[in-house]
Amino acid sequence: MRLLVILLALLCGPAGDAGAEQTATIRVRVIGGFARTRQFDQIEVPFWTQRVPSLTGGQMLATIQPFAQAGVEPGQMLSVMRSGVVMFGTLEANAVALAEPELAAADLPLLSSDLGELRRFIRVWEPRVREILSEQYGAELLATLVRPPQLLFCRQAFTGLRDLKGRRIRVASVNQSDLLLALGAQPVVLEFRRVQAVLQDGTVDCAVTGGLPGHAIGLHRIATHLSTLPLGWAMSFLTAHQRSWQALPAAMRDSLQEGFAALQADIWQAAEEDRDQGEACNFGEPRCRVADRGRLVPVREDPASLAAIRALFSSAVLPGWAQRCGLSCAENWNAVVGPSLGTFARW
Repeated sequence: MRLLVILLALLCGPAGDAGAEQTATIRVRVIGGFARTRQFDQIEVPFWTQRVPSLTGGQMLATIQPFAQAGVEPGQMLSVMRSGVVMFGTLEANAVALAEPELAAADLPLLSSDLGELRRFIRVWEPRVREILSEQYGAELLATLVRPPQLLFCRQAFTGLRDLKGRRIRVASVNQSDLLLALGAQPVVLEFRRVQAVLQDGTVDCAVTGGLPGHAIGLHRIATHLSTLPLGWAMSFLTAHQRSWQALPAAMRDSLQEGFAALQADIWQAAEEDRDQGEACNFGEPRCRVADRGRLVPVREDPASLAAIRALFSSAVLPGWAQRCGLSCAENWNAVVGPSLGTFARW
């Protein structure tokens, strides 16, 4: 019922969907990512409010809101996009991992240690994402976006991920839970907005979140140690309501597609920069560009420990994902990804 009220509110807003081949100004409403992040404030907002009108010769004007301001939970965005009450919207992979596990495959912990590995996986898996969004939700995939890697902040000392047994750890997704359970820890799935409070009051011992976002909410003043091993990359997908998108003039779609490609490149570049800044600012290194620098102790895995941890992808992370996703998902993985990675999902 609550989602129906939200959808009606969005539908009745000042910005509607476009009609076919019209020359009048098209006003669209966009639901972007999380507020108060570099991706949203410095990249998404200028793109929609400045770049889109430029790309379309002033024929399209957009207003953009983050999830919270739009009154929509990230997990509701698949329904929002299928309804067509907004033309453009961002789907957070973690938020839809239970409803559509295949959409969150790129964010599996230990799948990619750097953006180069992640790009290679996306090139292989993106056609499957496009197919799911089109056939099941009537949504068009426009860009695949990424934020800096998810890292582990802890209030007490630890020597590596294999030293987490018994600790309560905030995670962003059920996929991360599989890894933590295999390490003997107790995962607690919580929204980002609660991370600072639960780590500060001791509800959890550690928290998995982005390095720079963690610094922004003060985790460098609460935690003592930070692991640098990526535990996922917080993927998201920029989508359009398919019928509304296809109703736009072809020339406009072509211009916008060029813009979306540039937007994707800018966000991936920012993710690399923010990864570096997240480590620098949490560890108090000179290249940090803010004055409030942390003094966290870096935790880096030795080669033997890293090999043992990476083995958990095949023994715990991928099987957990396959069990939630189902036989057809495992078969898709094995057909599309298995040959290139040499890792196959068991069912």
